[in-house]
Amino acid sequence: MRISPVILFLAAASLSSSAHAQHGRHEVVGYYPSWKLRADANLFSPERIPFGGLTVINYAFFFPLPDGTIRGRDSAGDAAILSGDTRKDGSAASQSLTALAHHRGVRVLLSIGGWEDSGNFPAVAADSSCRIRFAASCTGAIREYGFDGIDIDWEFPGLAEHNGTPADAMNFVRLLRILRRALEAEGHRNGRHLLLTAALPADSSRAEGMTIREAAPLLDFLNVMTYDMYGPWDAEAYHNAPLFAGPGGNSARTVDGAFRLYTATFGIPAAKINLGVPFYGHSYTGCTELNGPHGPSDTVHFPGGGATYSAIASRMKEFTKHWDDRASVPYLTSSPWNMLVSYDDAESAADKARYVVDRGARGLIIWEITQDCLPDGTHPLLDAINGVFHEAH
Repeated sequence: MRISPVILFLAAASLSSSAHAQHGRHEVVGYYPSWKLRADANLFSPERIPFGGLTVINYAFFFPLPDGTIRGRDSAGDAAILSGDTRKDGSAASQSLTALAHHRGVRVLLSIGGWEDSGNFPAVAADSSCRIRFAASCTGAIREYGFDGIDIDWEFPGLAEHNGTPADAMNFVRLLRILRRALEAEGHRNGRHLLLTAALPADSSRAEGMTIREAAPLLDFLNVMTYDMYGPWDAEAYHNAPLFAGPGGNSARTVDGAFRLYTATFGIPAAKINLGVPFYGHSYTGCTELNGPHGPSDTVHFPGGGATYSAIASRMKEFTKHWDDRASVPYLTSSPWNMLVSYDDAESAADKARYVVDRGARGLIIWEITQDCLPDGTHPLLDAINGVFHEAH
């Protein structure tokens, strides 16, 4: 007997909501980048991860090779983090990331893809043999490292820049379907449920080309990347992750707009949706006003153009701080430097957490968890998020 896709969808949504209720807290999903440890072993080793503030860690990134097998983005970092190998300086071997996390009741998923490594997904997803090999390689990584599931970060099906074609939309679902079957078989073998999640776009043009309705029943939860809503690539300076539309903003390019896209337009249950909060900002040179023309990102005061929250916090006294009441986010300006910085602080992160609670969403995803660690070891944004979630339970 053929079961209606609608019935399957509702059943999956019910199971997900039930699991969410049993878990007893909102999800806080933090991405942990593999290359950080090799860049500076003392900056943010796995032992320093604030496990108490997280429910899931997404280890970023592995990526698919043309034949469908997967490989880590940083082999040296992967060895030190995932296997607990002896470090290059000869110090004693550390515990693996998964062992550390599991000891604190935190699950660890392997995130596959990312913006820089999504170019092989279209060909892999289009070929049945490659899809099978991909799923087998994923379960192999789970057995080797003790992961609790897989997070697919294909950015994005159909994107020409990453070799995308119109066929990607259904091939994305085919890839998820065979991966779900493989995870169920692997989980049955050792008596546990392995998670399957996906990082998904916040804007409607990309999301509508991904057959979200068909993909959703295959996923435990959907991680909507509600950041980079605006950036230096736009003609005018605006907020990185506005909760709502402020003056001059577009309501569709907001956290609220993305949530409504997935719930009202795609019909996804709110309890399956994690929304994004960035622990970084964007700098705009040649500009001191929202909606103003600007130059490129600042690389003098924020080397590499990367304005992490910790970097912003270290220079806060050199800026004038503003708050956009309508967008529920802060921004900074500096007349001497002729610069504007859009970012999230503890207050705006807490507002996003309250939005999740009020709308019945599952939780928040963070890109990425090393970026709000201050020199004194505190994590202001993560603490603000958890403060709201703890009050809600």
